[in-house]
Amino acid sequence: SIIYTNLLVSGELNDYLEKFDNEMNELYDRLVEQYKVKWNVIEELKEKDQMRWIQEMNNSEQCVVEFLKSEYIYQ
Repeated sequence: SIIYTNLLVSGELNDYLEKFDNEMNELYDRLVEQYKVKWNVIEELKEKDQMRWIQEMNNSEQCVVEFLKSEYIYQ
């Protein structure tokens, strides 16, 4: 890709990738929190039914990962 080549040649590739990584990590954390609220994955559930809480957390995290991949990585 021409963007990759331009960033590489100009020496800005690492800075770009670091910024992108930081933005995606922040977005990931924010979206996981939103899913937890939306799906009512709360600490009370964790205390009552740990396995269900783990399943719900894994599900929300996987949904966020798939969203990030489809919207920001594999465009």
